[in-house]
Amino acid sequence: MSDVVIVGGGHNGLVAGCFLARAGLDVIVLEQREWLGGMAATRPFVAAAPEHLLSPGAYENVYLRAGGVVAELDLPRFGYRELEAAGWAWLGEDGASLLFSRSVEATVRDIAGFSRRDAERYRELVAVAQRILAIQDRYGAAHPQRPGLGVIAHAVRALARDRGVRRLLGTLVTGTAADAIASTFESEAVRGAFAAIGTILAPPTAEGSAIAMLATSLLHHKGASRPVGGMGAVIAALERCLRAHGGEVRTGSRVVAIQSREGRAAGVELEDGTTVSAGRAVIAACPPQRVPGLVGDALDADVGQRLRGAPANATGVGTLTVNLALSGRVELPAHARDDVELRRPTLFAGRFDDVLAACAAAARGDLPDRPSWCAAIFTAVDPSQAPEGQDVAQLYAPVPVSPRSGWAVQRDAAAQRLVAAVGAVAPNLPDLEIGRYVETPQDLGERTGAPNGCIYHVDHLPTRMGPLRPAFGAGGYRTPLGGLYLASAGTHPGGGVSGLPGKLCARTMLADAGLAGDR
Repeated sequence: MSDVVIVGGGHNGLVAGCFLARAGLDVIVLEQREWLGGMAATRPFVAAAPEHLLSPGAYENVYLRAGGVVAELDLPRFGYRELEAAGWAWLGEDGASLLFSRSVEATVRDIAGFSRRDAERYRELVAVAQRILAIQDRYGAAHPQRPGLGVIAHAVRALARDRGVRRLLGTLVTGTAADAIASTFESEAVRGAFAAIGTILAPPTAEGSAIAMLATSLLHHKGASRPVGGMGAVIAALERCLRAHGGEVRTGSRVVAIQSREGRAAGVELEDGTTVSAGRAVIAACPPQRVPGLVGDALDADVGQRLRGAPANATGVGTLTVNLALSGRVELPAHARDDVELRRPTLFAGRFDDVLAACAAAARGDLPDRPSWCAAIFTAVDPSQAPEGQDVAQLYAPVPVSPRSGWAVQRDAAAQRLVAAVGAVAPNLPDLEIGRYVETPQDLGERTGAPNGCIYHVDHLPTRMGPLRPAFGAGGYRTPLGGLYLASAGTHPGGGVSGLPGKLCARTMLADAGLAGDR
């Protein structure tokens, strides 16, 4: 018997396990796949290129530093290293480029090359956004239902004293990114960049999507990093940390049921019929929509229904990734700059109207005629992920969750269309391909369990934030079933690689067990 059984070996499950094992509990993490990582996995996914490490999910950290988990768990002692990322660049069709870098002033100067008015509006936006992000940092690192007097006082002071914060927050949580972008900026470059970047969170026309206006300010706030060896390096360090504190990991162990006894979670049943008992708690570090099916009638029916119905890519728009192992260096001959090698930043492309049209087509179930896209050449920052002189890259685009004719018919065509779109600015890309690993929303859902292939498990909507994430009645990591906790991207503070859902869930469970207090 273990004290705690954790269902799911993604980064949040491992983070929760590390904090609990460090507190002296016997912990076992069960992962359905033969490898750990979930959406943060890095592996040689292409059989013909065993030395090329691909990361089909997350690859850049913009939340991990703010969350503090790396320092708290001393992950560098377990092999974790990171490199400074190179920002985000929007590429225009005429060879122009717009670089969002760590420096606010450098970014403002770049924007001024397209519009001096937009440069000043951007400076004003970032000044207010930084104050909002300071509130987000404090609240995101706190329990959503009892954040503490210090967090509350800081937020109240900021809201009471700062009209700009109040005005922008009101826009962000109620408006659409499309309206916010169009009313703020005039140049096609800045509008296109914000629209293309915003699609990673939600289609720009979705209500509440205006929160994407904060995205570039994250670069100025804490910066961004790339783990050496890919995002899976975070997973490897967490596994070493867990084992060093006495925790256990078991892969190839698919959980089919969470067992209960006398009103409390008591363990799990695996696909092969074996059981693993839990003396203190079961933590579901998997998409929360799966939990009611695992628990059955032992979970409150109303809460179970709310969890099942938690929105996941509810707009009908999901993500397609084409992950490439390449035999040489990808080049961008039409987009040369003197101040930065554009192979290094994360790249975005798409005119404002084209981005909106692509997302609208995807919502209807159609493949966009002109896909907006995002691309990252991992080896431009970290050459260790491929043989010398060769690249690995991820291409990303919004697509239908369920295309009209189904992914079995559309998968190859969608992938090829995305490769061709990126090839328009990187003309040698198609000829360098050794092999590819493609994930449609359906593929991603089958690999990770995420409903509709939602990379956040639950959509980032105003009605799914803080104590309402993932659903009313299960928003503070606890569930109505004693000893059953939630700890995935579907809980506060949300998606992205931060480790905070796992950390805060572990603290909540320890407090309930009387083993540690949550201040």
